[in-house]
Amino acid sequence: MVRIKYVKKLEDLQENVIKMGNSAMRSIDDITKALKTNDSTLAKKVITNDDEIDKLDKLIESQCMSLLALEQPMAGDLRVIATSLKMITDLERIGDNAQDIAEEMLVMDRPIRVAISEEMFDEMLQKVRSMVADSIKTYAQGDVEKARTFKSRDDDIDSLYKQIVNDFLNTVADGSCPPERVRDIASIIFIIRYLERIADHAVNIGCRVIYMVEGERRYLR
Repeated sequence: MVRIKYVKKLEDLQENVIKMGNSAMRSIDDITKALKTNDSTLAKKVITNDDEIDKLDKLIESQCMSLLALEQPMAGDLRVIATSLKMITDLERIGDNAQDIAEEMLVMDRPIRVAISEEMFDEMLQKVRSMVADSIKTYAQGDVEKARTFKSRDDDIDSLYKQIVNDFLNTVADGSCPPERVRDIASIIFIIRYLERIADHAVNIGCRVIYMVEGERRYLR
């Protein structure tokens, strides 16, 4: 009976981590759509959604502390709890970065009104979204092989980030950018920097999943 209650507590913990991951994923989906459609209402929804992510963060931390203090978990179960406790930090920061993007978007006259490669920008958005979605799946499924792909995928995102920044810097340097649009360029650079950070947090989650499943502390970056 005691064991059944303990297993249920561990399952509840993992379900809440996945719930928090899905909430962070909603923010990513909403901010992706908001950027593509210039939807300020959707951007404001992302800001509001961050409160739910923060509440789940506190709930899961409390669950982890209770399991560690009262249940004395061993081996694999201890790794699940430790991974969950660290993973929520990355999920909370993913939510914060999505909120940062939304706030940056709202200070612009239009989210994208400066010269930018829409193809590169869309590619970066989709790659980041895919990494966040897969990071949640790796935790839910214990998929170590998928987690090991995150390093090369993050390298692709870093490359896109550098290309877009260089394009903007060249636009400013050659004088082809009107002065009134410099602020928008700064906003776009901030936005893609936040996207790059979101991908970094997905890589962190991949590392944590490898530890959870195999007990191996591996740093993918």
